[in-house]
Amino acid sequence: MKNIIIILFSLFSNHAHAQSQEDPVWWKMEENGEYLEVTSHLLYKVLSDSTRKKNADYLHISRNYGYLNDYEKAIFYLKKSIEDFDESSDEQYWWYYQGTLAFFQRDKNKLKFFMTKLGEKHSPYYENNYFTLKSLYENFDKGYHEASHWKN
Repeated sequence: MKNIIIILFSLFSNHAHAQSQEDPVWWKMEENGEYLEVTSHLLYKVLSDSTRKKNADYLHISRNYGYLNDYEKAIFYLKKSIEDFDESSDEQYWWYYQGTLAFFQRDKNKLKFFMTKLGEKHSPYYENNYFTLKSLYENFDKGYHEASHWKN
């Protein structure tokens, strides 16, 4: 496994130099269902580029592990995404984070609690996050990929 990750890191680092900053290479990989490749690429970026927004990268890594239904890794990286986060500075994001975490932990009651909180009080900026939690709740018995895609 370690050798596979090293090989993937090498491949992605060479390919990433050819991509523009406005269109990250991993977006296309995610669209194509290459979730493990996305996680490998972003992990390489987090480890090799100290200027990156690691919290956002960890969030995307978590989401892609969720798409793979590897909830243990999804939880680990979701928690890493908020290591430097002060929950009082962004209450609505905190509710979204907690609801997503509850889905990965398979706690439907906790998911409903945070979905309801976000549903009662969210800014337009967090409207999509509310719809994602609502979809996760309504589709709780499905995998994360299917359950989280309410726009389809």
